Amino acid sequence: MNDALRELYAVIEDRKETLPEDSYTASLLTHEKGENAALEKFGEEATEFVLAAKDGDEDELANEGADVVYHMLVALAQQDVDVDALLDELEERR
Repeated sequence: MNDALRELYAVIEDRKETLPEDSYTASLLTHEKGENAALEKFGEEATEFVLAAKDGDEDELANEGADVVYHMLVALAQQDVDVDALLDELEERR
């Protein structure tokens, strides 16, 4: 799992550097969708995750969980927090 998170984070970091015009990730990072777009999307997806959990819909729960993780990684990248800091923190909690 760590490799998947690192790979996804690397893509996000690449979008942050190259800012492709057609990139949803870049639009979140450049405030094209608003100054707090990444944080707002994280909150929205977290709420949808909770609702999916309450509904007991496993497929939707996995989908929303992926959205939460993705938007969290975008927010970390926006704040220049390396994914290894997150993974180290998770490792300490094991």
